[in-house]
Amino acid sequence: MTSADVSAGRRGRRAENRDRILLAARGLLVTNPAASMDDVAQAAGVVRRTVYGHFPNRDALLAGLADKAAADMLAALGRIDRARLDPAVALAEFTLTIWTAGDQYRLLMALAESEYGSAGLRDLLAPIRAQAMELLVRGRDEGRFATHLPLPVLSGAMQAITLSLLQAVNDGLWVGDGVRAARAILIAAGLPAAEADEAIATARAL
Repeated sequence: MTSADVSAGRRGRRAENRDRILLAARGLLVTNPAASMDDVAQAAGVVRRTVYGHFPNRDALLAGLADKAAADMLAALGRIDRARLDPAVALAEFTLTIWTAGDQYRLLMALAESEYGSAGLRDLLAPIRAQAMELLVRGRDEGRFATHLPLPVLSGAMQAITLSLLQAVNDGLWVGDGVRAARAILIAAGLPAAEADEAIATARAL
């Protein structure tokens, strides 16, 4: 085995450890935003020193975790080109994808309640909000969505609805799924219930 092979092996193990730590931290912080670095190490099955080798302090761990959650969500949203879809179908598919990535959203909510703060959450969600805004603008331009609210207000309201529904599921207050969430979002955008259901059915068949 060459020195290059040894180095590659070490890098691989380091990456595996980092992923294991982030996965463990995600599971803990969704339900307990105050989980300690020791808690994370125990959940990840590594020693405390290994956690600190990747993340020198709790702030670095939270930032790494939040960045990964946002990146995972953006990757999921990037798997389909919504520009070719009817705006209602595109918004339905967007919401269904967000709901599928609900673990990341719930994590971001948990981080917002921790020392990471709501400002960090706003920054992380900015690219996702931008995609949602594009869909709303196109839908309104094509006469598919209502004009009862200014677009920035409507976009913020939809994000709040999505976060609230995810939190309700997390708290055991609502037994919901992506279809019901998408229906709520489309109706909030101004679609009649029947049209919302049709758009969701089309989106699910993509």
